Amino acid sequence: MARASNKLTDTWLKRAKIGNGIHGDGDGLYLRVQGDNRSWVYIYSHEGKRREMGIGAYPNVGLADARGRADEARQVRTGGGDPIVARDAARVAEQASKAAVRLAADTDAANTFAKVAGQFIAAKERGWTHDITTKYKGYVRNHLATFGQVPCGDITTGAICDAIKDVWDTPTGPYVRSFIERVLDFAMVKGVCPERLNPARIIAVRHVLHDRSHETKHHEAMPYQDVPAFVQGLGDTVAAHALAFCILTATRQRETREATWREFDADLTLWTIPKARYKTRLDHRIPISEAARALLIDLKSNRDPDSLVFPGERKGRPLSQHRFQTLIPAGYKPHGFRTSFVGWATKVGKFSDDMAQRCLGHLIGTEVSRSYDRDDRLDERRVVHDAWAAYLFAANT
Repeated sequence: MARASNKLTDTWLKRAKIGNGIHGDGDGLYLRVQGDNRSWVYIYSHEGKRREMGIGAYPNVGLADARGRADEARQVRTGGGDPIVARDAARVAEQASKAAVRLAADTDAANTFAKVAGQFIAAKERGWTHDITTKYKGYVRNHLATFGQVPCGDITTGAICDAIKDVWDTPTGPYVRSFIERVLDFAMVKGVCPERLNPARIIAVRHVLHDRSHETKHHEAMPYQDVPAFVQGLGDTVAAHALAFCILTATRQRETREATWREFDADLTLWTIPKARYKTRLDHRIPISEAARALLIDLKSNRDPDSLVFPGERKGRPLSQHRFQTLIPAGYKPHGFRTSFVGWATKVGKFSDDMAQRCLGHLIGTEVSRSYDRDDRLDERRVVHDAWAAYLFAANT
């Protein structure tokens, strides 16, 4: 609403021609005209000095808006402030606020679950086997693609349950949940999301998804009493030799499938799986029994040291793990033969469980005790492997 002292009108401002100079509206508000350019200016005195504050160009800023802005400047003066300083401070605050919003958006984009999961994997993979690294990358790609775009700080237990509900009843489900928990712990330690109770912890997930703690399933193992007849009837293919060798050495199927001739000594009596391929990330030496050595001799013929002992159908590729499964009766798994080995070792061979676990390559004792006891008991383990081979190939079994 115009004051009685206001002099300018909208009709006058719309005139095609207005003389150059400044035209007062009253109370310090002026229209400055220079040719075709017209702009508003508020003129006042602060601490004895004349000050001019531009408040917008006409007609972008109309008469009513110009008067409103002049009123705001007068209120600052009434409070003892300088309108120009107050305006500049407000602009700085606004810019800082916008910058904070942009930074928050950029931070959210940089701290999505997928990106932080990638950082977690990169930080840890030197201590993992290739299998584990591939598995975790597969979780992000195959099971958590949409979930992966959510900033870590915004992830809730409900969102996690929605992401894993379709795989929760599969063997993969609990592993995906555990992976999410580890990534979020990593995110909190790195400071990319607020510290809080981890929303992926199992006690929280169980409130939404049913409890699977009683559903743990182990690899189905063939009774050790049935293994000799099975091994003796495997046949003479590369896959059959590989599976027999895997059973004789009580190794994991991947360790056997990816073995190269370089890993064996010249006499084929010792196999050293390098730490890069072994689960414990330590070199693992395995004594080779005569039965296992015979399988190697059948396959070796001036082989390149880096060639595969048990090559697959595709050149340069190992046997597929599914080839093992086709040789095994339904219901059993290749990994289960390690359980068969332990059952035989402790019940028939009368070896200690400690020695059986050493033959499997498991770490025995605490990290401190292992730092003092570095003997891998190779000679003692050779006795166990020789006895296992004798059991598997005993006459009239």
